[in-house]
Amino acid sequence: MKVPVVYTAVFAMLFQQALSTMSGLTIPVLAPPIAAETGLSASLVGVYTAFLYGGSMVSSLAGGGFLLRYGALRVSQACLLVVATGLLINMPGYIYLFALGALVTGLGGGPSTPASSQILARYTNPSTAPLIFSIKQTGVPVGGVIAGALLPVFVDLFGWRGALVCAASMALALALILQPFRAEFDSDRQPQRSLKLTDLRATLGAVLRDARVRELAFGLFAFTGLQLAFASFFVSFLSLGMSWSLTDAGIAYSIAMTAGIAGRLFWGWVGSLYVPPVLLLSLLGFAMGVACMAIGLIDISWQKPAVWAIAVAYGATGIGYQGVLLAEIARISPPGMAGVVTGGAVFFAYVGMIAFPGTFGLILALTDSYQTAFAILGAIPIVVGAMLFVSALRQRN
Repeated sequence: MKVPVVYTAVFAMLFQQALSTMSGLTIPVLAPPIAAETGLSASLVGVYTAFLYGGSMVSSLAGGGFLLRYGALRVSQACLLVVATGLLINMPGYIYLFALGALVTGLGGGPSTPASSQILARYTNPSTAPLIFSIKQTGVPVGGVIAGALLPVFVDLFGWRGALVCAASMALALALILQPFRAEFDSDRQPQRSLKLTDLRATLGAVLRDARVRELAFGLFAFTGLQLAFASFFVSFLSLGMSWSLTDAGIAYSIAMTAGIAGRLFWGWVGSLYVPPVLLLSLLGFAMGVACMAIGLIDISWQKPAVWAIAVAYGATGIGYQGVLLAEIARISPPGMAGVVTGGAVFFAYVGMIAFPGTFGLILALTDSYQTAFAILGAIPIVVGAMLFVSALRQRN
């Protein structure tokens, strides 16, 4: 029996997203052995991440013209080639090459989500889009699992430079595996379309002109920014602020990530069958904000199961929203423009990914309180949830 094209598309894009995510996490995961050999401080991971997301911001905005001219699958393959190149640039171990490698890897990772949205929007029934997009977005935590599980093994076998080669080889292998699907998935490409600098303005304009897309882009800014702030500081909060062992703090973080995977699938199902996506996103904004503020209530007297419960609540909502949000952006995009509009919206997500951890760190520096930072940032998705709730009522009427 022939496999429906949508199933092939969703799993191809899931693995593309997973390896793109893994590539962005490779240097942070390998930071300890790199620091031990080169003498570079592991704290420079923060600088590496800033260069990484800076590159992704630029390419997510600039990739729209490439998607239309060459096709989303070809852009996906090119992204995998670029992230592989970015990883290999790091091999000599010089600090300036880590900065360049981060920028190149980020440039390769930026268009991965818009490209997958462009493909899935063509083959997905609008009624099931939240679930399909949510399945695809599990590629992000899956990429984290791959990075955490395989890279240490590669280091043990081949050293950290060998681990970089293995990670780059996985990205290149997937680019080759995707080739047989190009004729189908890129059948909508516009090879005569020229590439212009004005494409950047057009991509951004596609977001700013439409009030519905603007609201969802602001949701991406707030929800994704908070998600990265949580990822950046939750383990440190438990280990340094609550005196937990690093292992116990890591377990709590893993519980949140697992809840995020389950949440993506569950909310995708709910958004496909029972609750209008914008209303669902509004409720998730309220819930993730409350869960984040609840982290600010944790003190040293709390038992581990109580902290795990908060981690599950935040993970299920603050990590589980993404497929529903991206599916709604694709749904309201003009025909054939889902990837371009998503690229413009994802630009704001990367802005949040830089702004929120930085703001958290500033609050922490000023107050010396993780709890205060979690409480303040938790208020932002509640405000966004209220905005989306009003939008949902307006669309209903």
